[in-house]
Amino acid sequence: MLVKLYRRLIVFARPYRGKMVLASILNIIGNFVGAVNLLALLPVVSVVLGESKSIVGAGGAPLPSNRNILEKFSDLFLVMSRPGELDTEASLVRICLFIFGTYALKNILQYLGGYIMSLVENGMVRDLRDTVFEKLSKLSLDYYYDRKSGQLLSRLTNDVNQVNGILTSSIMTIVGQPVQMAVILSAMVVASVKMTLIALTIAGLSVYLVKLFGTTFKRMAHRLQSLQGDILSVAQEMISGVKVVKSFGMEAYEVRRFKAETEKHYTGSRRLTRVRLITSPLNEMLAVLGFIGILYFGAQEVFAHSMRGGELLFFLASLIMLMQPIKSLTELNGRLYEGSASAENLFSILDAVPSVLPGRSAAPRTIEQPIVFDDVHFNYGSATENAIDGIDLEIFPNEILALVGPSGGGKTTLVDLLVRFYDPTSGSISLGGHSLKDYDLESLRKLFGIVTQDTVLFHDTIFNNIAYGNREASAEMLYEAAKAANAHEFILQMPNGYDTMVGDRGVRLSGGQRQRIAIARALLKDPPLLIFDEATSALDTQNEMLVQEAIQNLLHHRTAVVIAHRLSTIQQADRIVVMDKGKIVEIGNHTTLLSNTDGLYHRLYTIQSRAGTEAVITLD
Repeated sequence: MLVKLYRRLIVFARPYRGKMVLASILNIIGNFVGAVNLLALLPVVSVVLGESKSIVGAGGAPLPSNRNILEKFSDLFLVMSRPGELDTEASLVRICLFIFGTYALKNILQYLGGYIMSLVENGMVRDLRDTVFEKLSKLSLDYYYDRKSGQLLSRLTNDVNQVNGILTSSIMTIVGQPVQMAVILSAMVVASVKMTLIALTIAGLSVYLVKLFGTTFKRMAHRLQSLQGDILSVAQEMISGVKVVKSFGMEAYEVRRFKAETEKHYTGSRRLTRVRLITSPLNEMLAVLGFIGILYFGAQEVFAHSMRGGELLFFLASLIMLMQPIKSLTELNGRLYEGSASAENLFSILDAVPSVLPGRSAAPRTIEQPIVFDDVHFNYGSATENAIDGIDLEIFPNEILALVGPSGGGKTTLVDLLVRFYDPTSGSISLGGHSLKDYDLESLRKLFGIVTQDTVLFHDTIFNNIAYGNREASAEMLYEAAKAANAHEFILQMPNGYDTMVGDRGVRLSGGQRQRIAIARALLKDPPLLIFDEATSALDTQNEMLVQEAIQNLLHHRTAVVIAHRLSTIQQADRIVVMDKGKIVEIGNHTTLLSNTDGLYHRLYTIQSRAGTEAVITLD
């Protein structure tokens, strides 16, 4: 499972293969040079201890010939003042220069390799984040409704950084450390095969121990990633709803919520750190036990004249140097398991299948034939009853169709099905004799312009917010759209006119101003069909009149669907569809529906008229 995850992640490294190969080569050479430094210890010991460079075993018998490799390497550093006499000072100078030169070369190579790999890492972070964000943009609405926004933000930030940091460092570790280990092990085998086998046995136990902790790492890392998402969710909710928080005096409550989540994260981090950190000491204790055993065994070899003291010291120094790459590789295993939790989170997004899939045909640019709902049913999945239950309806070109009825009657859901935010559970919706599912989503949604009660503006200028749906429109076209939406005058009164920043979600504007900018945005898009979903329900009378007048400017020679609770605003609609509990209970114009004294429309209109709060604003 772990290998499969990282094999998929390697795909994101393919564009950087050249840089990765170069960085790996530099890292390999650097680690090789670093390991070669170890071999300089043998001539150092020979010089310091005054041991003869000729190797003679017990009783004058020569030791095995495989030692000649180390002998020949040592000879490169030993300077003879005259035959048979060692010049110790000159030899030490040569050894010291070698050590300094090789370490300098190693650090230069590792710096270059690290810098090149950082370019790879930053590029992969960008590419992976872009890929995840692009996939999120293509997923259907139900995917977002089932998840916390903070969790999704955590995927784009924490998980991407975690995966890429581990992936690139893992590549460098996997490529470089085995080379260093191979050089050190080769020298150890030459020095003593028996002691090398003992060292490898200890290393095997260490690997088993790390594998044992791996599943715990993964489980705890999963939990920690989820807690990070919860922290972001609480913060995002407080920031986006700051006005509500302050109006109810709930600052202390929100702080307590946030602290509760950070406390959970702190506890989880502490547990994960405890498990992660205990692995290294356990491995080190195993290594120390192995070191003691090898020291004891090697001393016996020296006492038996089977090995020189210098060679034992050389072997022990090699063993100490071997611990570092082994430690890096064992710690890497834990990091890989931690990273696998983030990788699974990312692939849960990348592998998600949108519930609404695009068709292959381009939708018509205009609406010249009716849009037909044929026995349409829809259920949100978690609900026990259908939100839309057996709808048969036609929307005719250039018709103003109003949807009214009690809250929860299915009006907004019906419009969401029209725009293909969702697909019907059964039945079909067609345009021009073709199911909406046959059309690709981009061209289909160009047919619609939507203005809702909850207007969404982006943290950008007024100009860019109006141009959002039509980036190719000229400035003159945009100004004309603003004038038609009754927005031009108030925009000019803003500090920077059309270049005024509206703030997050348009917080620097009033509700009426936001709605008029949204209408200007819809008008600039110039869609064949306009949808108004409670566009004026949250406005005062003055702003409602301005917005309603702007809506009138939009409706000339267009098809429109208007959802309204205030029935006085849709009296001049061509047809009014009354919905209740997902069904159509009445269809007609205002006059015919009002004449049916037993109908739901008549009852709703009577209630609103008695309240005396409705200003009669028509759509003609």
